[in-house]
Parts: sequence; C-alpha cells; structure tokens
Amino acid sequence: MFFGDARDLFKFDLVRHIMKAFPELGSFTFVPMLTEDEPVSGKKTTRTKDLGLAVKKGRAGTRNRELMEDLGRLQEIDDDLAYFHGIQSYFRKENIVVDVLHRDTFSHEHRENYFKKVFDRFPSSSLVFLDPDTGLEVKNPTQRHLLFDEVKRIFDRMDHQSVLMIYQHLPRVIREGYIRKRCRELASLTHSRPETITDNEIVFFILTKNPQHKTRLCAVLGEYADQYNTLTACDCQGA
Repeated sequence: MFFGDARDLFKFDLVRHIMKAFPELGSFTFVPMLTEDEPVSGKKTTRTKDLGLAVKKGRAGTRNRELMEDLGRLQEIDDDLAYFHGIQSYFRKENIVVDVLHRDTFSHEHRENYFKKVFDRFPSSSLVFLDPDTGLEVKNPTQRHLLFDEVKRIFDRMDHQSVLMIYQHLPRVIREGYIRKRCRELASLTHSRPETITDNEIVFFILTKNPQHKTRLCAVLGEYADQYNTLTACDCQGA
C-alpha cells in the first residue's frame, strides 16, 4: 500500500465530489482490501514524490489543496491504523460520515471471512467503495483482485439509495476496449450499466439500482471530469 499517493488523491477527491452532489447519501463506506506489502527496492521512494508531479500534470484532485496536504502527511507514515484515521479525519472536516468497514489485512485464502464481516455491518443510503489492490478478477485471481461473486453479493445487498464504486487499475491494453469489456461483465452481473471515470491509468466503475441516481451520476461525473483535462467520464451505453 502506498499511502497518500496520486491515486489516493483521485479516489478520495472523487468520493468527496459524489458525496457533496448526493446529500441523501448518509455515509461513505470504505472497504479498503489492504494486502500485505510486496517489497520492491526503490518503489515506495519513487511513489511518494508523485503528488508534486500530479500538480505539474494537472491530475485529478490537485485542486483540492486540503486533501493534498493531508495526503502529504500520510506519506510520512507506514501504519494502516494511522492511515485510516487520517482518511476519516479528512472526511469529518468535510462533514461527511465515513465508516471503514474492515481494517484487517485482506488475503485470498480468507476473503470469505473478510466479506462476512463487511456484511455484518452493511450500511444503507451509502456510497460503498470497494478498493482492491488491482481491480476485478482475472483468470487466476489473487488477493489483489475483487471477485465477481463478491460484487454481486454486495450489489444485491445494497438498498436503492446506495451507490457502489469499484477501483480498477488499467492494464497495458487498449483502454477503451478493456473498459467496455468490464462494463459488459458488470452489467451482466448486476443488471445495471455502470458509469465510468478514468485518467487512463485507473478507472472507477460506479453502479446504482436507482434510475434517478444513475441519471444524476452521469452528470456529476461529467462535471468532475470537466475540471481536469486528464479525465474522461462516460456511461457504458452500447458497451
């Protein structure tokens, strides 16, 4: 986990934007799916500098100076609990109720127990954010992936006021084709077509059961994308 990097800046600023646009959402529910660190020499040192590079490149979230300052402080820590406290503190300042549903390390072997604890505290009228290390499952999934069955169980459990947001790292393939493929998979799984927003490095898939929410989400994501020339927002119509 790389605390406070440019991807965190994008994801949490986007969460803030959605929560402010949907005051009827009573809380932001964070399911972090943190995995054990995989030590790679020099990787963390490089990543901790990327907030400054994000500003130069005009990347998503860089207009949110307070969040950038908070994430800059989080880069100095190497502690999961302090990271969660820092995220909760930021959203409290924004008058957004945030609940971290699971603080334990996520593993492939114990994913059933992990999600059981999530279901035990499942919210209503919430933005539920599933944050796997890499994204949706592949042919041979690991702890870095979110399984389709897990997505379906969570989506089925959601009420009609809630919104589901899923993190996905983009592989080195043709981006548009990959996003359309994932949209088709999610639509088949949930019978709800996702909205998407991407910076061509990561993409968020956003789903809801509520048709009125879906129409508003399309506009809200478009408004957010208009702030940054690095972003593209679209729905999966015809995917």
